[in-house]
Amino acid sequence: MQDSLPSWNDGQNKQAIVNFVQAVTDESSPSYIAPPDRVATFDNDGNLWNEKPTYIQLFFALQRLRDLAKADPSLLDKPAYKAAAEGDMAYFASLYPDNKEALIEMMFDTHAGMPQREFQALAFDFLTNEKHPRFNVPFKQCYYPPMVELMHYVRDNDFKVYIVSGGGMSFIRTVSEEIYDIPRENVIGSNIIFESVRDGGDFYLQRKLGVVEPIDDGPGKPVNIELHIGRAPILASGNSNGDHEMFEYTEAQAKGGRFLNLLLRHDDGEREYEYDEGAEKAQKTAGERSWNVISMKNDFKKVFPF
Repeated sequence: MQDSLPSWNDGQNKQAIVNFVQAVTDESSPSYIAPPDRVATFDNDGNLWNEKPTYIQLFFALQRLRDLAKADPSLLDKPAYKAAAEGDMAYFASLYPDNKEALIEMMFDTHAGMPQREFQALAFDFLTNEKHPRFNVPFKQCYYPPMVELMHYVRDNDFKVYIVSGGGMSFIRTVSEEIYDIPRENVIGSNIIFESVRDGGDFYLQRKLGVVEPIDDGPGKPVNIELHIGRAPILASGNSNGDHEMFEYTEAQAKGGRFLNLLLRHDDGEREYEYDEGAEKAQKTAGERSWNVISMKNDFKKVFPF
């Protein structure tokens, strides 16, 4: 029989995934769930692609801050521009997690006033050509094949698969079809405010200052799942405290039925990074309830495609 998860090591977690999918798709099983209700949601940063030494979209924003400061040196009086120009990552790290909303808004505001099509072109170029500082490959290659296989496996079993990320919806959409084979319209994330612009014979969307509420992180994730999907997931996958409410929502809406929460733990410092910061609450709850903790070190045969 063909292995649908070849990048996963055999073990309890791989078997739990297979058992769950078989149970909810078997019409003779008491756990059967009809296809319209087979919804799976996947966080992106740190769950589908790498988020260290910082978020990929933050690298993109830092590039923009440096470019703007080079064009207008007076901007260096502002802390974010000064930190970007000096490579002071500690400044941006100080915003997480206590002031994460400000960090997200700063990342979005760097490209305010820009036509959406220009932003998308810049984002795609960045993800395609700029390289990760440790792995020295383009950022869009820094995804996790085991997680992509998982998305495809459940999709092949009539799940509707969505990416639900605290990161920028427009940013992820530029490569979601290429690297994940997930349609752009199935990407849910935080997003900037848009306005319609008519310029002579041209008509386009322009990015404005400010983020559409709620930010798609923490308690905002279940809200955006309802807004964009209209159904609760029966399978949720994430890696941090920002996914805690999504996991709780998945469990609560199951109402005694079958659900599967998958919390990815970064415990492989050799092939990727080893850290638990920002996931303490989710890991504690996972240990208290029936949430599966995926070990990158033990469950992944390979971490990256390169």
